[in-house]
Amino acid sequence: MNRRYFVIPVICICILMGTLYPSDFQYQDKPVARVEFSGHAFFSERDLNRMISLQSDGLFRKRRLFNRRVLNRDLEEIQRNYIAEGFLKCQIADSLILTDRNRVNITIEIHEGPRFYVNTFEVSGNTLISDAEIMSLMKIKPGDPFKPFEYQRGIQLIQDEYGAMGRPYVTIDEQIREDVQMDISLLIDEDAVYSVDKIEIAGNKSVREKTIRKEILVKPGDVFDLKDIKKSRLHIFELGTFNSVNIIPVNRNPDSLTVGLRIRVSESLPRRWDANIGVRQGRIAELNQTYLFTQVDWLHKNLFHRARRFQAKGNFGVVWDQETFFRKSTPSYGVDLSYTRPRILSMRFPTTFKVYYNKDVYSPFTQNIDENDELITAGVEVSSLWKLERKLNTIASFSLRSVESILSEEKSEIQRRLNWQIRFDNRDNFLFPRKGWNIGGDFQWVKGISGSPTDYYQWDISVSRYLPVFERLVLAARVETGFIDNQADRPPLIVMYRMGTETTVRGWSQSIGREFETPDGLIVYADYAKALANVELRINLPWNFGLEFFADAGHLHETYQGVWNLDQFFVSVGPGITYSTFIGPIRLEFPFVITDPKGRFQRWDQPEKHFIIALLFAF
Repeated sequence: MNRRYFVIPVICICILMGTLYPSDFQYQDKPVARVEFSGHAFFSERDLNRMISLQSDGLFRKRRLFNRRVLNRDLEEIQRNYIAEGFLKCQIADSLILTDRNRVNITIEIHEGPRFYVNTFEVSGNTLISDAEIMSLMKIKPGDPFKPFEYQRGIQLIQDEYGAMGRPYVTIDEQIREDVQMDISLLIDEDAVYSVDKIEIAGNKSVREKTIRKEILVKPGDVFDLKDIKKSRLHIFELGTFNSVNIIPVNRNPDSLTVGLRIRVSESLPRRWDANIGVRQGRIAELNQTYLFTQVDWLHKNLFHRARRFQAKGNFGVVWDQETFFRKSTPSYGVDLSYTRPRILSMRFPTTFKVYYNKDVYSPFTQNIDENDELITAGVEVSSLWKLERKLNTIASFSLRSVESILSEEKSEIQRRLNWQIRFDNRDNFLFPRKGWNIGGDFQWVKGISGSPTDYYQWDISVSRYLPVFERLVLAARVETGFIDNQADRPPLIVMYRMGTETTVRGWSQSIGREFETPDGLIVYADYAKALANVELRINLPWNFGLEFFADAGHLHETYQGVWNLDQFFVSVGPGITYSTFIGPIRLEFPFVITDPKGRFQRWDQPEKHFIIALLFAF
């Protein structure tokens, strides 16, 4: 039986349901009062509600207006979910009633029908892949429900597995007994091993063909390898100059057992302007300050027609006090120029050369620093990126920089910095993550030159986890630790760990840590070792609002062993209100003290400020 047998009925039903019947006009654009389900047994009402857009009216739900197209799409989604679970003959219908209050009651009638199961599963003709491997790829075994979408995906995985062995023209003949207890038989013709003949490139207008060919992992004469072909497609796309990249086999020759490859690309515009405006936390340390910034970027993605990138960035920011608004504001600004090569010495390590200058507002550890509280950095940097896989990458960089700050013993000094970062990030959304991990490691060595006393090693590790508890609830957690091994006589106050405010232990205004005296005689709070943990329960509400309940704990110490003394952790908890915007969630939070090892505050006190206004989540 042709495997499209299960797809055609779904398409036909969708086409039929796409018709807006004349009788539906009396319901169109009327408020939806209630959505009910009947005839369902496999999926719960909660599961079904998650599949649809039209929802019953309620206190915490945004009122929806009836729309036939939306309802048809909802019915299609319900049917697709039933078919995916093996209910191949499932039928979905709807009935509408207009209430006295001119609202629409919707009843979705579900006729699940029988569930189809795998009775027997047999494979023949396969010599290179075992029966067990094929069953593993298909995720199928006798006695299991027959899931057509997983079945189709399994067929494709088998073909891909043979394609990686140089056999792109394997054929799979499917024999399926159409019954509730299904007998499935696959007859595989493994065909012969093919070699790559000619590789054609089409669609490139300004990018040189030589630049594209450098990213192709297979060469004429090589055995056809589908995995390398897919990697080649990804590498070409990652040059950043194309909207689409497709590679297809062409000109099959059964006599010589060769096949050509045609690479078709669609180029994107080579130059682009971007402008951004928003609010961010940046380096702002005090709870009552916010950072308004603007940024303008100009990017050329195909310099010298070799997919080399040149980027110019300029930014301007203003810090204002939330209590006095613009009566007290301080500007910040910066510019950087960068040039990126996709390859260095024939190795695929995208490398960036950058020149930069940044003047940032820097109220680092105490509210006593008010004037000249600037951090000015300028320098040159070279960095290389290596993508181990799609979600895992590492960056190594070296920079020579000038640092100017009132926290520096020399006020202005020149440093060399060697840095290595590694990151794994499989979050489903970086602004509003619901599931996934975000793991990062940062290791650096910084040493001053030309008489500068700076000399230290530093490492930081951060692990964040996101778990969907229910449809509207997300549990987020973070653990972070780090240590600075200072080799100089004086502490590097510019980079030493500080804690408090909206991004770490909420509620304290940078007063966690030991006291250090700046060259100007001011007292700041910092230390060499850091331990931090956060837990948040985030609840999504209608109209882009949300609630959160958080618990924070953190400690700074002189030694790394001492930082894990649990009796010395500062702990705070509290609720928060969020509003989701396209640049991230804006938060209004109310932290309360649970534990203060220094004894300044009692449990449930609100130190420093009564609330925090900030952008983005703490992690």
